[in-house]
Amino acid sequence: MYVAERQRAQPYLDQVAGPLYEQWYLLHHRLIRVVTNHLAIVDQVRHFLYYAELLAEYIYENTKNLPIDVPEDLLWQAGERLYRPVALTCYLFETRPGEPFPPAPAEAKPDDVEWLIIPGMEGPVHARWHKDWLRFREYPPYPGVLSRICAVRDKKDLHATIFVENVEKVEPWFMMRHVFYIVVGALLHDDGYEAIHAGALALDDTGVILVGSPGSGKTTLLLSCLHTGMQLLADDIILLAKDDGIVKVYSFPEDIGVRRGTRELLGNYAFMQDLKTDVRHKHFIYVQRHFREKVINSCRVSVLLFVHENQRSDVFRAERLSSSQAVKWLMSEYISQQFAQQGGADHMFDIFSDLVTQAQSYRIFLSPDVVMNAQEVQMLVRQHLES
Repeated sequence: MYVAERQRAQPYLDQVAGPLYEQWYLLHHRLIRVVTNHLAIVDQVRHFLYYAELLAEYIYENTKNLPIDVPEDLLWQAGERLYRPVALTCYLFETRPGEPFPPAPAEAKPDDVEWLIIPGMEGPVHARWHKDWLRFREYPPYPGVLSRICAVRDKKDLHATIFVENVEKVEPWFMMRHVFYIVVGALLHDDGYEAIHAGALALDDTGVILVGSPGSGKTTLLLSCLHTGMQLLADDIILLAKDDGIVKVYSFPEDIGVRRGTRELLGNYAFMQDLKTDVRHKHFIYVQRHFREKVINSCRVSVLLFVHENQRSDVFRAERLSSSQAVKWLMSEYISQQFAQQGGADHMFDIFSDLVTQAQSYRIFLSPDVVMNAQEVQMLVRQHLES
């Protein structure tokens, strides 16, 4: 029997009247456990984690009935696909009206911590701070988008708690993408995965990572490749990890945000006709509606494509990069000086070194013809399929 007492060590459970909803997912060889007291959150999480395997759902009328043990039948169900019999647990609680907010173990923002603009968004802000192993976030209310939200994550014990003042006042896209998605990604990172800002595609189980800063053309290229038959792992955030010595990319998809340039280049495509608009600067393509059948779980990385906004040409070009050039580009793209000084760059450098040894790297120059670009990428990938 596998027991993880930290899963029950949640002081707010004593204040929840019930019912309590529990979901178990298998995602990237890990158990993801979600516990909430609000039925709308259950539906939102189930919809958002469509690419994970939902193993089981339980309802407890009394919170004292919430078990400590990882259910043994789930371990049998997951079998060899589960690499570690430990649950990454995320509690999502709507607090009671009138009670002090946030409850423990979360904390209100300290006075010396500044509010930060949420990138790509007009209006909502957040704050981040830490104490030892704990990582805190707070989101103040913003009309029409969210009520007050506070979150705390324990890096050591692999669990997190999100407190929401009023779930009905939080837009589902904000709750899932800017709160839950970040927490799950951080828990996976705490448990050994490297999360980086990049896109990832696949062709016949051959993985391709697209590296490029905002405005580089990465998303336009990714959408063009999807339109011509390639598969999707993610557009914005990907997860990397080694499996039996092989670096694999793991899916972490969300709706795909597009800027004006992408809308102009791909405006005639069907997936561009029902774009979401809200306080975010980008317009968003509904991935589940247009690309769900193209989403895959993971694959070996065989090709790295580096794109930059200044790398343009009349015709598509791909120039090989040496392993040292590729590592240098990856490090400059993802490792800040502060992160390196804190000692956080060592693991990332190791996986980047393994990645560029395993995969062939190219600097690509995009042409004005989006169809040609996608076809050329496919031809490039097929060369590695045949080799």
